[in-house]
Amino acid sequence: MKKIFLFLLMILSSVTHATQLTTFAAMADAISKGNKLTLIMNIQECSAPKLPATPLLGSVQPSAFMVIDNNQITTSVKHFTLDHPLSRGNPSLEYLKFDIHADGSVSIKNTVMDATNYQPIASHQIDCSLNKGFKAFS
Repeated sequence: MKKIFLFLLMILSSVTHATQLTTFAAMADAISKGNKLTLIMNIQECSAPKLPATPLLGSVQPSAFMVIDNNQITTSVKHFTLDHPLSRGNPSLEYLKFDIHADGSVSIKNTVMDATNYQPIASHQIDCSLNKGFKAFS
């Protein structure tokens, strides 16, 4: 019985959950410790010249981050798709670059390219704030 209890205690103690990183310093600290980060974007809470009419919520787990002068965190992801609204049915690459600043401002630059020749199809920038439109979890 003791072995079963200890086994269950060990299993339950190994269960983890994501912790929201609510400040730039918390993000930089998590990166310096090698923690994996998940970035969540709620585009309707951000600003851009032309936001999509459809609510969009997305998440990414970039594999590399860079903390620059303890003032900026930058990362990027590339996504292959056949169903991007700007090029439906055609192979395209979507490149997202994230710049998170110490003041909590976040800029997301989205570039969509033709996957066959890397020619840009469209590019736009979305501006968010840490904890408003953009969240980070570790």
